[in-house]
Amino acid sequence: MMNELCGIMHKLGLPPMMVLHLAARSIGTIYREMADVHSGIDPCSCGWRPHPLTDVEVLGMALMTACEQRRTNDLLQMRVIGTA
Repeated sequence: MMNELCGIMHKLGLPPMMVLHLAARSIGTIYREMADVHSGIDPCSCGWRPHPLTDVEVLGMALMTACEQRRTNDLLQMRVIGTA
């Protein structure tokens, strides 16, 4: 995603916050489309039911957490995500 966002900035000459704003709108649009598929008369059978207020809060918290975390190249400082 970083490569795509940088490519858009360079190609269109947009500032970083404008590109990030557009990316956030895209995520919102994807959420809305997924929520629509999982709602209504014949919802997806996977069992997920959208709850826009709490879902948007969770997405916002994920964004805030990601913005606060700094990348590190020190393996000792990296959080273990899975197992190998």
